[in-house]
Amino acid sequence: MLDKMAFYVYIIRSGSISAAARHFNLSISAGSRWLQELENYFGFPLCHRTNRVITPTQAGKTLYEQFSPIVERSEQITRQLGEFNSIDKGQINIAATPVYANHVLMDKLSDYIELHPEVTFNLNITPWALDHAAENDMVICANASFSGYKEKDVLLVKKELMQCPFVVVASSKYLDKYGTPTQPHELAEHRCLVATSLTGSNQWIFSLDNEEHIMKVNNNIEVNDTDLLLKLALNGTGIAYLPRIFADKYISDGQLSTLLRSYETSIWSLNIFYHPPNKSSAMIGRFKDFLLTP
Repeated sequence: MLDKMAFYVYIIRSGSISAAARHFNLSISAGSRWLQELENYFGFPLCHRTNRVITPTQAGKTLYEQFSPIVERSEQITRQLGEFNSIDKGQINIAATPVYANHVLMDKLSDYIELHPEVTFNLNITPWALDHAAENDMVICANASFSGYKEKDVLLVKKELMQCPFVVVASSKYLDKYGTPTQPHELAEHRCLVATSLTGSNQWIFSLDNEEHIMKVNNNIEVNDTDLLLKLALNGTGIAYLPRIFADKYISDGQLSTLLRSYETSIWSLNIFYHPPNKSSAMIGRFKDFLLTP
């Protein structure tokens, strides 16, 4: 029954049976059965299930609070014993934003697996990677910061990988046909390409002479992938608000033009979040170091 109690702790940590089942290498149906067997054992419900969100009952909260430290201690012992193994092996769970996965992570994983063939990876590629922090060993995600921005507190160590300002860009094909906006409010008359995964909403932030302008643009096309947004801009589909690092090449060769250059914009940053050493294995620490090596 102890394994089912540990499984319950993971359900509450992650908020879902499927995430806990993945951690225990169970099918979702087997995980549901474990939870049912645990509730039958105690004789009362341990969870409220509403709109796919699982929260503990009062009894479940007591079980979680009392048993969670035991699970954490057993995990710590397992990590410490793992240090005696000279060969890295095991599974690493990663949630990553698509732009990092496409441009960096896949190449890094290919190189790492050649060196450590007994390490396996479970990848969750999503624009909302930070929402999956509880069920992963590390999270790589991006955000747009601006005055008043408050980042979600996930109780993990954070390291910034890169940052750059946003730029407003469009192709000559689009500008020749629809004209060039010279003020942020003129964007309301244009076809705008939006990625809420980049900016959090369809609001584009501008600043001039310490005065902030927040433009709620028309999200004529919304896509949660930076590469696809860039492709749409290159095709002349509309105006995009992109991190400069992804647009610079196409600005330099004339495929894209920068607009509203006198205005400052939000700052885009890419960050890695990971557990502190006392809550993570040495294997995961070594992989993190490998990932951060240029």
